[in-house]
Amino acid sequence: MRSTSVYIICLSVALLGCESKFPVSSLPNASASTTIGDTVYVQQNPVWTGFNNPTAIIVGNEPFIYVADTYNDRIVMLDLNGRVIGEASDPGPNGMRRPIGLSEDKRLNLLICAQFDTTLPGHTSPTTFGAVYKINLLAVGNNISQAPLNKVFFEPGDSARRYTAVAALYDNSYYVGRTGPNDAGIDKDDNILLFSSSDQLLTGLPPYFTWGGTGFTSIQKVTGIATMPTKRLVDYVFCQSGTTSLFKVQWIQLLVVGQTTDYESKFSANSSALSTVNRFQSPRGVTFDPAGNLYVVDAQTDSLYRFSSNGSEHYSFGGFGSGDRQFNQPSGVAYFDQTIYVADAGNNRIMRFKLSTELN
Repeated sequence: MRSTSVYIICLSVALLGCESKFPVSSLPNASASTTIGDTVYVQQNPVWTGFNNPTAIIVGNEPFIYVADTYNDRIVMLDLNGRVIGEASDPGPNGMRRPIGLSEDKRLNLLICAQFDTTLPGHTSPTTFGAVYKINLLAVGNNISQAPLNKVFFEPGDSARRYTAVAALYDNSYYVGRTGPNDAGIDKDDNILLFSSSDQLLTGLPPYFTWGGTGFTSIQKVTGIATMPTKRLVDYVFCQSGTTSLFKVQWIQLLVVGQTTDYESKFSANSSALSTVNRFQSPRGVTFDPAGNLYVVDAQTDSLYRFSSNGSEHYSFGGFGSGDRQFNQPSGVAYFDQTIYVADAGNNRIMRFKLSTELN
């Protein structure tokens, strides 16, 4: 019997930085609320502030909200009302810096993609390495401020590599997106790594994908990975803002037949709004809701998009700015209980949008 799971990965050549902005007139709707069938998403106020370039946001299994507050070198933990409960940071000389990727497994381990500085033997100035961290929240009763930041993976032989996205699977194994300048040889920098629940590196990119190029299975600069909450295996998206990739968000299925696994795209080129050539410019974050709808934030178009499980586009709005329903390089998106959370990195804030049917 064949079981199917769906994967989504976000890739981008420019992880952080400035881009020329996309014309707001190309968006289908910029009104005060957006209709989805018989419902409307409405912005919730106040927006949550006090961040410095927040680039990732998730809703954990507790549920608490976690924000990668990148330029403040910390992870912020909030309740559903936006009250700060605590934070994880390490101000020491080899401490965690620039967190940009977040996930949480079923055992309440918080997974973090970040970096650290260290002075190598024979050097006078520090060298920066990418790293994957883990926080065991269950062991400290969710008191994140008291939790140790455990560095579970980095590659000491290559300081150019960065880990930019992470997604936990149903069995507490997890995927990590890796980027870097080297696209030569077998172990190319642009890759998706699979780790066991005990943080052992199991494998790299499956053979279905290729590095660079313009094709439907090319991979460049992962910026986000999302897993479907209602599936036992995984889901993730390709988001590529490089000069070569034509398909910047891809929906990939893992097919399991007996002892054999294979990968294929859920949609063929131009068969859906999601798989249209050059539909996105610089997608940075993706997430699913329990119904299988996919949400994408694009840092260059300053917009949020919603796609159904058949690839149809049902929900898009945004445009550059700092007002209501405007964004400046949105870089993370999360969903919980009819509410969409957006890490509006350039405006240093978290924005929320809720279904009108859920409003009192």
